[in-house]
Formats: sequence, structure tokens, C-alpha cells
Amino acid sequence: MTKDEHKLMVFMFTRQAMLIQSLIEVFKSRGVLAEDDIEAFEALIREQEISDRETFHSVVNQYSAFARELGIQGDLPHA
Repeated sequence: MTKDEHKLMVFMFTRQAMLIQSLIEVFKSRGVLAEDDIEAFEALIREQEISDRETFHSVVNQYSAFARELGIQGDLPHA
């Protein structure tokens, strides 16, 4: 992956994080989420990151397929 491709990924992940944070703020402002809900949600995600390897493998396979479609070659991850 080139330096520019890494930059692109960081910008994309930053944008995604901003969108998620905005949704959280909207939900909190409407009383859908409480402050402690966010901590519980993050704990659940951390637990699933360890236990749910099927999702990890699925994402790696999708990432590799998209990269191939875009003509990106090299050391792509594989599950």
C-alpha cells in the first residue's frame, strides 16, 4: 500500500468515526441513548472482537475482493 493509499484509508476511517459520533449525539439528544449505554456498547464490541472470528474473516475476504476489483495488488490480507 502506498503512502497516499494509507492517507486515503485514514481519511475514510476519520469520516466514518465522525458520522458515528454524530449519530450518537443525535440519539443522546433525543433520549434514545444514555451516557452509560455507550460504554456498554463499546464493551460488547471489544468482547465480540475477541470471540467473533467469523465476522473478522468475512471482512478480510470482502476487503481483498474489493481491492482486487480496484486493481490493487500486493500483500493483501487473507483470513
